[in-house]
Amino acid sequence: MTNETPYSQARPPKTITRIKSDRFLDLTNLHTWILFAALAACMYLFREMSNSILVVLTATKTMMTEEMITHAYMDILLYAVLIVLVIYTWFKYFRNDDLVEYQKDRFVFFIQDLRGKHVINTMAEPMENLLKLISIVGIHDSTDGKKESKIPKGVIIEFAPCISFIQKLKIFFRLEKKKLNEYGVLIETFPPRLSDEFREFHEMALQKVVNGLPVNTLFENISCSVMEPKKQVLEYLLSLMNESKGEVSDKHLADMYLKISTDNEPVIKWRYYSFISLGERKNIAAARVQYGAIIPGLISSMKEASLCPVVLRDKQSVIEAYKIMLGEVDA
Repeated sequence: MTNETPYSQARPPKTITRIKSDRFLDLTNLHTWILFAALAACMYLFREMSNSILVVLTATKTMMTEEMITHAYMDILLYAVLIVLVIYTWFKYFRNDDLVEYQKDRFVFFIQDLRGKHVINTMAEPMENLLKLISIVGIHDSTDGKKESKIPKGVIIEFAPCISFIQKLKIFFRLEKKKLNEYGVLIETFPPRLSDEFREFHEMALQKVVNGLPVNTLFENISCSVMEPKKQVLEYLLSLMNESKGEVSDKHLADMYLKISTDNEPVIKWRYYSFISLGERKNIAAARVQYGAIIPGLISSMKEASLCPVVLRDKQSVIEAYKIMLGEVDA
């Protein structure tokens, strides 16, 4: 007599049977068709290899030249290698649904890359093409170069307005005024690390920066987290190791180099940018006037706030900054 009652907890089964997926040998499944293709290829190769084996076995009974027998042996070897290759390829790349889906995604990615339609392919194009993604139509010097100026030098970015087809028709029939291009300046900042006791003073200095801006002026602070490469640090350590300062120092530098080079943990650093709009202007000359009216005071107040501002001064710097902000590169 057992102690089981209708209220006893059910016992687990003694054996566990693995149930195959419902998609196994399903004609709508890509894995099934690849399996059929592999089997068909193996059967065809095996048949051709059997014919070559038959030629070798009947060579003594029939009038076969030595050259034909040699070709038969070479065919046997070739078909055997091809059969092994087909089985190996299927087992490594297509033996289950997950692998088939993975190879399918890789194939689609490869085709899109060849056609230039993949997003990574777009971002990896020449730098000038990057400007098309952010409506930049020009990068100009802040001065015309005719005379010296005490205003901090930099570049002025020109943006084209986004105009819909309906707005273009209204502008054509003079129902709306034509929109002017907008200009702006990109500044990289290097804010310091602050303790809690200095944070209040820093916030007051930042408030002074904002209060000093003209009314209705677009001003944005942009923070970007990027992966910091180790190459520069390792090169610096190597340069120090080349200048030997004793056995203890060399051993310490070597330990640091090995520690950094073998550490696979990602290292993240931050890049900070500030963008200020110069507004919609008729031409670059008007934008330069606005630049001279705003930027000197802004740079002065940012320096007082210990932001260490640097106005981007060339086209290359602007493009690299936008690449970082769009997340294309690790810097």
